[in-house]
Amino acid sequence: MNNRFSLPGIKSLAYVNAQQLPDDLGLLAISGSPVTVIAPSVDIPFTGEATCTCTRSNANGAGNDTVELTFQSLLSLPEHMPLAFLVTDVNNRCFLIGTHEAPYPYIESSQGLGLPDSESNTTTYTITYKAPKAMLPCAYVQ
Repeated sequence: MNNRFSLPGIKSLAYVNAQQLPDDLGLLAISGSPVTVIAPSVDIPFTGEATCTCTRSNANGAGNDTVELTFQSLLSLPEHMPLAFLVTDVNNRCFLIGTHEAPYPYIESSQGLGLPDSESNTTTYTITYKAPKAMLPCAYVQ
């Protein structure tokens, strides 16, 4: 059984160094405990429509989520450290994609120069993350 939902709109994006997150956030979220993120973050300015979709599957009696976050930005994401992402929707709900423990979100990027009359010169990022609970509702303390 697959349930699919999409956020009504993304207001802001940020990334954090996944190694600076507390341990076992995924287990806290599965148990229903509140997840609080206290880590320095970097805002990701994005253009166009950012989308985030979470697909839940139940194979062999074990649930597993797959999250796909897609956005366009002029910012180059760092490649020297594992990243986790903070997504805030238009209803001010915050979600964490990624945890302190591996596996980390997979980051795919593509860059085009664009056509002069229509396409922007940005990098398109597609973030994919799979875990028993991949999109963690959280409170973010700056």
